[in-house]
Amino acid sequence: MASYASSALQGAGTGAAAGSAAGPWGALIGGAVGTLAGIFSAYEQEQDTKKKERLLEQIKSQFNLDQDEIENLMSDYYDNPENFLSTREDVDAYKKALAEYSPEDYVYDFGNFGDSYDKTVDDFVNPYYDRIIDATAKKTQHTAAGAGIGRGTGAANSIAEAVAQKNDELYKTALGEYNTDRSQSYTEWAGNIQAMQNKLNQLRAATDTKLNNLGSLAQDYTAQQQNRISDLLAAKQNRANGNLSLASTGLML
Repeated sequence: MASYASSALQGAGTGAAAGSAAGPWGALIGGAVGTLAGIFSAYEQEQDTKKKERLLEQIKSQFNLDQDEIENLMSDYYDNPENFLSTREDVDAYKKALAEYSPEDYVYDFGNFGDSYDKTVDDFVNPYYDRIIDATAKKTQHTAAGAGIGRGTGAANSIAEAVAQKNDELYKTALGEYNTDRSQSYTEWAGNIQAMQNKLNQLRAATDTKLNNLGSLAQDYTAQQQNRISDLLAAKQNRANGNLSLASTGLML
């Protein structure tokens, strides 16, 4: 009968020690079980019922005092922020950072190139266009007169053809300059976009790193709270099991 009581209580203590081995109180639980084992040894050797009852009360008192010390140590351990890297503030900061995070903020919107480039071919037409056309007409007229064409239809046709050719030449020159300028402007525009996007990519990488770090701290804090609950529940279960075993032993006296 007495051997059963000793084994039951020691079994309860060992179970709680295994459940709480992660904390710094594992050795204390083992010491408490060892202390009780010594008292139980005296209890089992005692033949007098009254003395057994007193020893049983001593065991119960010692057991619950030890449990109080264990639970207080657990509370002190988990309430001390210096024992952990993370805090509740880290969790709140992580939630806030996630709520404010938007991937669209890191995509540079430069608009359409056509919206920013407002030049036309006319902007590249030779500023002396009218003089050039007039000079071409006069030169052709002079040439026609020297050739004996005079001022008739033949001269007019020659002048019109020369002016048309010069117009075409001037337009192609203006178009070439326009295309060159547009191409250069587009290259600069595209380069500016890439430079700004590169900057945003760096900012996003920094933000992602911050989120990852805060996420790790938040997970660490969550695990910390889960361990706290698990350890405290294990300690309370150990107390309940031990007192149940002691009560059962008392009924068997």
